[in-house]
Amino acid sequence: MEVQSKPSEGRICGWRARIGYTSPPLIAEIFPHEFYRIVPAGVTLALATLNITQRTQGELAHAHEMSVRAARALAGTGVDVVFLGGVPVNLSRGEENAEGLLHSLAQELGLPISSSLAAQHKAAKTLQCKNVVVAHPYGAIEDKRMAADAERYGCSVLNVLGFGATLPEFGRIPLSAAGAMARELLRRDCNVDAIFFPSPHWPVAHAIDAIEREFGVTAMAASQACIWDALRLSGVSDRIDGYGRLLREH
Repeated sequence: MEVQSKPSEGRICGWRARIGYTSPPLIAEIFPHEFYRIVPAGVTLALATLNITQRTQGELAHAHEMSVRAARALAGTGVDVVFLGGVPVNLSRGEENAEGLLHSLAQELGLPISSSLAAQHKAAKTLQCKNVVVAHPYGAIEDKRMAADAERYGCSVLNVLGFGATLPEFGRIPLSAAGAMARELLRRDCNVDAIFFPSPHWPVAHAIDAIEREFGVTAMAASQACIWDALRLSGVSDRIDGYGRLLREH
């Protein structure tokens, strides 16, 4: 439920929480839009982009270094939590180092630190997702990587479907795409308990509730999981309707 309060002298925009986010794509369009659709009044997004356009290994390595510098800069602005975006960036130094980085930055900066990888793992566990299908915005060449991420969260992957877009095209993916892909996947497999939507940079949040109601499964989107984790870490515990079980019940 949204907390209402009258404006007062001296109040800042992020009077409830300021969330710092390192966004991998050079152009960040969809995630900020979905963030402000979902969060309660008084929560703001402090955004630092990491300049990724093609997601090459060189870009990922550079983005990892930039994300650490950006985390320190965001902490210097006084944000309440720092969130490291991008599973490929989170994993670019190896899975064994990803969690350690969060702990070391949290100790150094003195505030909660999370990541896209950590948030989706936490959300999948919270929602008790087991047998899943995956709808993603990339081409089929990324099917194995998307399945591997879901398996990393402890799930069995029954099917994967990509939209066929490249990263610079994500802002032009139709609003209808997530729902159409979900229906195609969920009509193929009857043993599914959840559908995952990796990447917070294509439009998914608006479709989550309808998918859950129509098919009786859990829908977990990267944007939803990242926002949920960041809100809870920053002390915002509101139960938010309209964007799936994760935000409504946990």
